[in-house]
Amino acid sequence: MKVTISKSSAKGTTVTPTMKMVRYLSRVGVALSILINVVTGGQLNQTFSARNWGRKKRKQLHLVWFIDFFLGKGHCLECWVWWKCRGEWK
Repeated sequence: MKVTISKSSAKGTTVTPTMKMVRYLSRVGVALSILINVVTGGQLNQTFSARNWGRKKRKQLHLVWFIDFFLGKGHCLECWVWWKCRGEWK
């Protein structure tokens, strides 16, 4: 009797090595964003993008235009909404 074990995600689809690498790189990117934010005086577990959107809302100096240019229009807003919805870590 031969048993085959396949790696699958929660939705039942097969996870390819490429998808694993994309997920890994995405998580590394988020971790680096949080590190940069904390080192520059931001809150714990908040991304640099979310912090910049908050600064824009308060009419402070921000880099939203720069970040959104590279990561897509609305990226900072989405990060800020995610941050607010999940609850701030204080």
